[in-house]
Amino acid sequence: MVRMKFFVAAISMLMPLACAAGVTADMARNMPLGALAQKLLGESGLLMIDVDRPRFEGILGPVRFYSNATVTGSQFGMCESDWVTVTFDQTGKIETLSSERRYGVVGDTYRTAGHWSEKEKESVCAPVKSTRNYFPAPDSISAESLAWYVDAISGNGPFANQSFSYACTGVCAPDRGDLKWLRLEKIDSVRKIDCPISALKWPSCFEVTVGKGEVGPFPKHFRIYGSTYANKVVISNVVADVWSTLA
Repeated sequence: MVRMKFFVAAISMLMPLACAAGVTADMARNMPLGALAQKLLGESGLLMIDVDRPRFEGILGPVRFYSNATVTGSQFGMCESDWVTVTFDQTGKIETLSSERRYGVVGDTYRTAGHWSEKEKESVCAPVKSTRNYFPAPDSISAESLAWYVDAISGNGPFANQSFSYACTGVCAPDRGDLKWLRLEKIDSVRKIDCPISALKWPSCFEVTVGKGEVGPFPKHFRIYGSTYANKVVISNVVADVWSTLA
């Protein structure tokens, strides 16, 4: 939370200065990562470990920076990173700066409190070299719950192979085939949704979207209903809505 506030404050303070500084397409494509990040993000640029540059020579497209991985609040085996996207106007001056928090699984997230130290917790994030495959979530607790759900649905982890109901509307694959797309690294967006009344303790429910911009039976929207109370993962049902995007 402290780091998120830092990024929001840093970006707000940086905007007037950054907007006055321009870059060229050649600079955006070829300037070393550290120099480009500091030019566009100031001191916040020191936290960046990777970058997506404009794809085409001579065209100044958006630049996305990926920050280093740091520990989350009380979750072991989870790291968080900030994705900072910069867009430019026609003169090469910064038009917008936006930051998005992302999460990644780098260790055994099923270890309960008291079975790891803060030093050990920090050590799992320090070696991370790339955060490009991190996924979005409303907060770190939701990210952990979502990681557990995806694990169980995929048949992995200590809560795999449980039975849950499944329903699908739209252009659906047979035999729950759309669930193979429910992978953390493929997630485009996540939002919390209301959980139905059930016997589950402290249910947590999400709508997950994958496949935005893909051609074919996409995007796919999954509504996951379940509970992660007391580190026990229970999935009651998954509902999928599959749309079709033509080429």
